[in-house]
Amino acid sequence: MEPFEVTRSGHTDQFSIVMTQGGDAIRCMVSVALGDAQDNRTDADKRRAALSKAKALAKALDAAISES
Repeated sequence: MEPFEVTRSGHTDQFSIVMTQGGDAIRCMVSVALGDAQDNRTDADKRRAALSKAKALAKALDAAISES
């Protein structure tokens, strides 16, 4: 697996995930906000949730490209 970087935007619930392969990169921004609900998750839990959302987006991108 190629390296990836996870960066949190300040103290928000938005994360940037960047994966690089050679000289190319793919980046996505995800939010792990729970809306108005109280959020008691740790930073590590939020990071895992962000990676999970990024993985789902990558799968959706792959499926969309395969269908075109």
